[in-house]
Amino acid sequence: MESLVEMAGRLGKQIAAHERTQSLKQAQEAVNSNDEARTLIGSYQQQLQRIQSLEQQQQPIEIADKHKLQEIEQKISLNDQIKELTRRQADFVELMGRIKQAIDDELQMDL
Repeated sequence: MESLVEMAGRLGKQIAAHERTQSLKQAQEAVNSNDEARTLIGSYQQQLQRIQSLEQQQQPIEIADKHKLQEIEQKISLNDQIKELTRRQADFVELMGRIKQAIDDELQMDL
């Protein structure tokens, strides 16, 4: 078992060094260093939590709340750093999916 854990550690290091991972990290750093992007993401999370909280409490969701969320989403879709982060996240998820599929293929399991 120890050798499997060591192999997993080596795989993790290779994934961390892969260009898709590095690109994702750079895109995340760009968003983190951009005040507008950080503010938009924070506003989006707050508004989404507000709406989810109202839904859980079975309270009516005002049209203004829905419009505010849509407005924030539109601003997010126009932010270049966030768009780049989204692209890099998709690339990374695709890489991880391919890695998982390769492992599943060797295990001969459909999980």
